[in-house]
Amino acid sequence: MNSQPTIRVDLTVGFGNNLFQFVYAKLLAEKIDAKLAVLPPYAGYFGLESLELLLDSVDTYEVTTSYNSLYVFNDGYPTITLSTEQEAHAHLQNPQKANYQLRGYFEDYTLYENDLEKIRSWFIKPPEKNEEDAILHLRLGDRLFFNATYTPEALLTFERYQNGLSKLDFNKLNIVSDLPVKAINANGKVTPEDLLNFEYHTTLVDDSEEMAKKGADYVNELIEKFSSAYTINLWNQGLDRDFQRIMHHDKVLFGYSTFAWWAATLSDASQVGVFELWRPWKEKNKNLGKTNYKGWFGWS
Repeated sequence: MNSQPTIRVDLTVGFGNNLFQFVYAKLLAEKIDAKLAVLPPYAGYFGLESLELLLDSVDTYEVTTSYNSLYVFNDGYPTITLSTEQEAHAHLQNPQKANYQLRGYFEDYTLYENDLEKIRSWFIKPPEKNEEDAILHLRLGDRLFFNATYTPEALLTFERYQNGLSKLDFNKLNIVSDLPVKAINANGKVTPEDLLNFEYHTTLVDDSEEMAKKGADYVNELIEKFSSAYTINLWNQGLDRDFQRIMHHDKVLFGYSTFAWWAATLSDASQVGVFELWRPWKEKNKNLGKTNYKGWFGWS
């Protein structure tokens, strides 16, 4: 008879979010010797394959379905539901021998600061690290269609990025983005039609055409200014390969991206710059922009 409780983590849509959810669940599972079950948001969810490609071992958890999700718990234990960072802290410090149902984001850098080496050991490490060049993660994609992206406090202009990059000493600037490189035509431009034709993991807003024009202008200005100021290489090869590309570098800069946050954290890079305001339009902003791990600094 199985005497282990079960921790079930309910993934949301968004790979960066999933890494927080998975890592927290695994930390808690190891503390109480529990089985780990992962519930994707829908069948065929894209994030699961990328997670499997990045992990050093996939034998430490099982994937369940909505139909079976209620049956993964051990009836011999009570079931506790966690959804907030405060609850996550309390149970990580004083865990109970119980089933846990995790329904939160758990995006708080202090949850992980004491277990960084353990967490890094769960993931495949790049064979070597690029110590000469810097890598910048440009989170664009569906964010180009959010009004909040263009508010003064949140807009990540070239000048803001340059302020962060000025704190790094590097040769070339490698840029990883969720915007496909093929979107940039022979003239180095992106069109509104290009942006409207991409596949996104969320539904676009009703005024998509107007936002696509604004987004194209924003992207084109970034490309033009980065190309003029630095020797750049653009990269877009899918979730897992982009993630590993960031991990391959020793100097990392990014804005408000949970995807890049985890790539930088797992890389153990010597210099990491994070946009310190994080997502300033949110009423309950996360503290990820204040991450103070070794070598990290804030920029704005």
